[in-house]
Amino acid sequence: MILTLSLPPCINQTYGVNRNASHPMYKRKIVKDWEFTAGWEVKKQLVEANRFVKKNGEPDSTPIKGDVKVGITWYYRINRDIDAGLKVLLDLLQKQNVYENDRQVREIMYIKILRDIKNPRVEVVIYEM
Repeated sequence: MILTLSLPPCINQTYGVNRNASHPMYKRKIVKDWEFTAGWEVKKQLVEANRFVKKNGEPDSTPIKGDVKVGITWYYRINRDIDAGLKVLLDLLQKQNVYENDRQVREIMYIKILRDIKNPRVEVVIYEM
């Protein structure tokens, strides 16, 4: 399965701290907005690929149950760290029922950075092991 998504925010933009709250760490709005938009894109691409669609045409959001390996290619407009956005990306795939838990990711086959000034994005290849 191959998914193409907009770039997630980098880790430095992901979390904030409110020391006065009972749970002081929180996701910032930029991440929640990306998760919403990218989440719909994941669903759309899974339906287009006939993934998560039952034979009767009804949606089937059954996630992958076993171990998973992934390959990630970042297409950046500007230079970023190779791991920028990695946690947010893997968490999104869990949230969208691609797999049950990102702990199932047992192998990252590759993480590549390429430059694409006109179309920054991330391409994720997901294999059941």
